[in-house]
Amino acid sequence: MRVAVDALPINNFSGRRVLLGHLRNLAAAGRGRHSFHVLHHAGNRDLRRDLGENVEWLECASGAQWTRRLIWQRLAMRGLLRRIGADILLSTSGALTPGADIPQVVLAQNPWCFFPAFHRSANDKLKASLQRFGYRRAQRRAEAVFYLSDYLASAYRENAGAPPRHGETLYVGVDDGVFAAAGDALPHGERELAILTVSVMARHKAIGDILDALQLLHARGVMARLYLVGPWADADYRREIAGRIQRSDLGDYVSITGAVDDAELAAYYRRSRVFCLLSRCESFGIPAVEAQLFGTPCVVADACAPPEIAGPGGLVVPLADAQATALALEGLLENERQWATASKAALTNVERFRWDRVSEPLLRYLDRRGTSA
Repeated sequence: MRVAVDALPINNFSGRRVLLGHLRNLAAAGRGRHSFHVLHHAGNRDLRRDLGENVEWLECASGAQWTRRLIWQRLAMRGLLRRIGADILLSTSGALTPGADIPQVVLAQNPWCFFPAFHRSANDKLKASLQRFGYRRAQRRAEAVFYLSDYLASAYRENAGAPPRHGETLYVGVDDGVFAAAGDALPHGERELAILTVSVMARHKAIGDILDALQLLHARGVMARLYLVGPWADADYRREIAGRIQRSDLGDYVSITGAVDDAELAAYYRRSRVFCLLSRCESFGIPAVEAQLFGTPCVVADACAPPEIAGPGGLVVPLADAQATALALEGLLENERQWATASKAALTNVERFRWDRVSEPLLRYLDRRGTSA
């Protein structure tokens, strides 16, 4: 079966990781049965990889700007799909791809439009409204919808007021090579008294909530460090957080690293005692899985997908509850027995997220479609 993949909406790190991880696995497992024809634009040309002879990369006259992309899809997508001879289209936007006249499978990745608190401008509000409308249509009309988490499946169903024709959860995986590189987890006593947050830093990541908890820890005499690792999506937000750190007298205990390379990131995961993610809007939470790969327990907020993903290797705290967050962090930072139990659970939980396991629902679906075609 010839599968067209609309990668035109993929413009951030998380989307790249999700698409490439599944595509690499699908191409290898589906060789001889399926070919994949990936549509991208000049701005995300770095997606291109040699994934074998059954993966073709096609650069299209579109760009990262979403309105330009929609216009191009409406005008040119149908003709391109006919030239490819595609049997089915995989949309990565969470909505049906405009202009396509073949069956579509939708990959749902982004819950941002369901959170009005983060729609700051008129353009944000318009985009969120269009996304909610597009997600409703996809839920009702797509041949199948695959969701990054059970949480996102519930959000789509609530938004549309209806189940999909076919729907399954399609988690994000961790490469086997990363599993091997993680090695044996360091014990509690060999780790730094440190909290780690890894993310693309944006307002919905609620970094201020982590700072509130850190202040409470220091007031109790638990003088932990905090590492904020990852790029900042909003320069104003970075300045705001940096100012708050200084005003709170936490400057000697908080490090803002920005983006780091893979080796540095692995070192942070390996030597920190606890990972903390208090995001208000998260469809999955890749760094929580990565942290658990190194035996690092997680503290996550009771919002969206992270509690589902962290599983028994994570402690779940109420949203915006600094006292509860500080208590959870303190137990993992100070209590070696509690930490060891959580670390063991984290290492067990992360086995769910090997790529060959998480891609299986989509591969099964494509095989069934190819057999029945």
